[in-house]
Amino acid sequence: MSGGFLPVLLGHVDDHAPTQSKPIQEPDEFNAKVADDNFQLYQACASGDPVNAKRLLLAKVDANSKDYGGRTPLHLACGCEFAGAKEVVQLLLDHGADANALDKIGMTPMDISVKTGNRSIRKVLEASGVELQSALEQKARESSWLLKSSDFKLRKELGNTLKSVVHLADWNGTTVVVKCIKMKHRVVMKKLRKSQSLCLSLDNDELEALDGPTELMVPTKSEPEIVQACTEELLHEIQLLSSLRHPDLVLFLGACLEPDLPAMFVTEYMPKGDLEHYLFDMRRKKQTPHYAPPLWQTLEWSLAIARALAFLHNFPVVHRDLKPLNLLLTKTLDVKVTDFGISKIMAFRPEEGPMNMKRANSSLSTMTLGVGTYTYMAPEVVRTHNYTEKVDIYSFALIMFYLSSGKRPFYTFAHPSDILDRFVAGAEPRPDAGECHKVLRPLIQECWHKKSEDRPSAEDILVTLQEMKATSSWCGLSKVFKSGR
Repeated sequence: MSGGFLPVLLGHVDDHAPTQSKPIQEPDEFNAKVADDNFQLYQACASGDPVNAKRLLLAKVDANSKDYGGRTPLHLACGCEFAGAKEVVQLLLDHGADANALDKIGMTPMDISVKTGNRSIRKVLEASGVELQSALEQKARESSWLLKSSDFKLRKELGNTLKSVVHLADWNGTTVVVKCIKMKHRVVMKKLRKSQSLCLSLDNDELEALDGPTELMVPTKSEPEIVQACTEELLHEIQLLSSLRHPDLVLFLGACLEPDLPAMFVTEYMPKGDLEHYLFDMRRKKQTPHYAPPLWQTLEWSLAIARALAFLHNFPVVHRDLKPLNLLLTKTLDVKVTDFGISKIMAFRPEEGPMNMKRANSSLSTMTLGVGTYTYMAPEVVRTHNYTEKVDIYSFALIMFYLSSGKRPFYTFAHPSDILDRFVAGAEPRPDAGECHKVLRPLIQECWHKKSEDRPSAEDILVTLQEMKATSSWCGLSKVFKSGR
């Protein structure tokens, strides 16, 4: 043994003798180079650049490094919509990229590829052994939110859309809500009925009626393609909801992912329904064409929505379909945000910053389903492939207008699609802010600003609303605003 090593074994260390007792300090230059190499790989993956991605991977740059959001190079490549993305994904997998890696909000590369609608990338991932539903089921087991169909009993239908059906249900003695895709609704009914988990009074004629004509999302697609698209959207919503916890978001309780049943998920029950129907009921009750809640109520609801948006945008997630139908009310009329079926994870775009997003070609058709959505859709969603979380701020402004004025946004238009036509033509119509409470007008006008970059952030909105709450009592505010409309 060398003279320097033997004394160490014997417990005697010569201060002047070289030993292995201390690790060699890595120089700052080395750390800087690693960070720079990682960033270059992120950039190559986010822009679909297989040439530079291959060069960096051959140079042993880590294929599983993570950015500020916990995203790996594979996450970024799967969210890329450029031609070279598929090749980059294959390169990463060939160099040991973890196809099941989770980012900070629990999204896998497969989840990202499903949301961007890139089927060619999805096929590459599937060829490597990744399956969306099985990966989600594994996560569910690890997180203890996987449910059995026998765990809950369906009751009456609460409502349905083009794509989904929502049922009231009993789960371990608690009233909850179950959501499944509409085109598989009949399958759910029959299978759960056979398992005696169904508490419905449907007769055979009513069950057969479920086979009636189904409204299609995109008429040019076949039924299996539509079912697949709806299933993927529902799985995406499960993935997102299972990762997001906030008091102002409807609480996700679990999901049923059994192979012989369509995917379903369970959320808390909001007994007062959605905000749109609440306002409708109040108009009918008071026998008036317009109904504006008390100012204190408008401000409380606005604060809750702003808190939810600040939380989502910090992930970063953009909701993209914020409207009164997606705002649910508790027994005590507290509001919570729901429906994350078409929510989008912000893409990493090095040249433009982390909070910018390029939507998939299919996003517009998905966004515009349903008449109500047109009314709350930001102009830039119609006109450009590039938009940011500020689309939610625009929608927030129109919701505030509705609450404050008691009138639906653009109520003077003959049909909501007319708004879309105006946006496409380059016009910038806005409701009349003068119909709102005086103190809210500046904030509303800032939030629907023509330039999206000039709209405030959700956190800025929170500060403004909290200052209103701090400077005056709710009761005092109500009196002031009634006299100052």
